[in-house]
Amino acid sequence: MASSHVVTANATLDGAVVYLAPDRRWTRRFEESLVIEDATARDALLAWALGQEAHVCDPYVIEVAVGPEGLSSKSTRERLRAAGRAAVLERLGLARRGRASVSRVQRPRNQAVG
Repeated sequence: MASSHVVTANATLDGAVVYLAPDRRWTRRFEESLVIEDATARDALLAWALGQEAHVCDPYVIEVAVGPEGLSSKSTRERLRAAGRAAVLERLGLARRGRASVSRVQRPRNQAVG
């Protein structure tokens, strides 16, 4: 079974977590990220992202799972990054429960590449 990946980075301007979208723009919404299932495409997109230093810093690839409940990162660290700092504060008991979720993000269907 092939692995699914997403390219992520931090915005150069403000440090926000961003993801590469299908139209090669950077989005702050994890569910809008481009899912890459082909190793050659993954490597080419990461190489392209590494040339985008004016917009993002230190892009890298993360492994994700695509299932009936949506898109989710396979690592806890990346699930927390996707959920945002409010979710981290909630998890630590330092903020009230809000809209953020650290488990899964809903994803529109048919956006896999590869």
